[in-house]
Amino acid sequence: MQGKEWIVLAVLLVAGACGPVVAVPGDASPRAIALGQAYTALARGPEAVFWNPANLALAGSRKFSYDLLGAGLCVAAENNSLSVAAYNAHFTDANASVSPNGSPYYISPAAKEKLFADIPDAGLRLNGHVEPTVVAGLPLNGGIAFAIGKVRSAIAVGFTSGVESEIPKDVLELFFFGNEFAEDRLAAGKSEGYDISDWNGSGWAVGTLNVAAARPALPARLAPYLSEFTVGSTLKLSLGTYGEIIESGGTGLVARVGGAEADAWLIAQYAQMGLGVGLDVGLAGRSKSRKTTFSLSVLNLLDTFSWSRGVRQDSIFLAANQLRISRFLDADSRSIEDVFDNPDFDGDGDPDFTKQVGQKPFSRSLPAVLRLGVAYQAMPQLTVVGNWDQAFSSAFGMRTRPRLAGGVEYWLADWLPARIGLSLGGRSSSSAIGFAFGPFVLSSMQIRFLETSFAMRGGLFPSMAKGTAISVMFFRLSLV
Repeated sequence: MQGKEWIVLAVLLVAGACGPVVAVPGDASPRAIALGQAYTALARGPEAVFWNPANLALAGSRKFSYDLLGAGLCVAAENNSLSVAAYNAHFTDANASVSPNGSPYYISPAAKEKLFADIPDAGLRLNGHVEPTVVAGLPLNGGIAFAIGKVRSAIAVGFTSGVESEIPKDVLELFFFGNEFAEDRLAAGKSEGYDISDWNGSGWAVGTLNVAAARPALPARLAPYLSEFTVGSTLKLSLGTYGEIIESGGTGLVARVGGAEADAWLIAQYAQMGLGVGLDVGLAGRSKSRKTTFSLSVLNLLDTFSWSRGVRQDSIFLAANQLRISRFLDADSRSIEDVFDNPDFDGDGDPDFTKQVGQKPFSRSLPAVLRLGVAYQAMPQLTVVGNWDQAFSSAFGMRTRPRLAGGVEYWLADWLPARIGLSLGGRSSSSAIGFAFGPFVLSSMQIRFLETSFAMRGGLFPSMAKGTAISVMFFRLSLV
């Protein structure tokens, strides 16, 4: 394999072996991921703000809790093509082919065909998500919960960041098989050129300041069936940065004997800062036996996000006529810009590859999400949970396909919980496991160590997984 091939494969393997990208800060706690994100009915204290504010007022919630110190991180990545099984089949020592000249790690034409066939016609998608749980000892996804009379309140901060990208399939065809002349492609029943212009993607980093309040409100009609019923809401202020590709096109790449022709462009917009306001609402209740908890919330019910600071719309383009390999070979003694035939917009004598086309503010709101969760305490040490999630728009890593999730938490000892979770639908199906050490109680403090979860994305079994999410809380100290 050539050096460039290794670079691209490295990108694929990181995306395949490194999780959900989420639009709701706080989703990526180790306990939530280990339970398949079936966490709506379990979240308590400051965490409840990110799942259902009504949970704050459920009986048993502490009147005061504060996530004080800690260190943790969630990292996730996935792709829609390369799985662990595909990697093992073609890239391990046992299965890798040997090239005709004896070079190891050679990928045979047949193996390339199989790998290429696994890529959807829409292109290769690479998605990533990073959510630092705590930075410099201060929680980025946590806060303080407290009581004022019958009203339970919380002030919490949240942060999430992610990126979505889509690479045209024809770009991967060039990588796997090299360039074919237009005449050969037409003879094989293909289009004469390569579509290298259909790009898509977005990236964001969003932080939120959340102020939530909840209180008991058991209606007389529900009293025969429920032991408690609560309502709650969260006012959310958001701040972030965002960028996206809004349009792309061009005739692509056509290789002819006399030279190649290339034409591709895209328009991207981004904002250095955006401000938003949102509202979450929720209901929660417990059965008469108090073994079952129901929790319903609508997140981002009312959400406006205006991206207006440092806004730009840029056109990025590439053009070439009668492009030959000799022009690249000569590029060492000249500027690389001389290889291409891009126009000179600014009049400095050099071709330009970007041009600002606007500075218009735009709006991209966080998707509204309906969450319905249930938790059943089957035994003192065993809890079974379930969740149904429905996003109402596709943005910030969310998909409108419903997601059904379930999980089990079993306490092997008072300080050792084990967790397992499964989810179907949404962005992609996944399975997860996790564990923790703690809580260890010292006076009015709780300490947890190595709360860890590992999730497989795009497949329920390790061999079929096309991505992973790893969330680790190295330690957390809380006042209770």
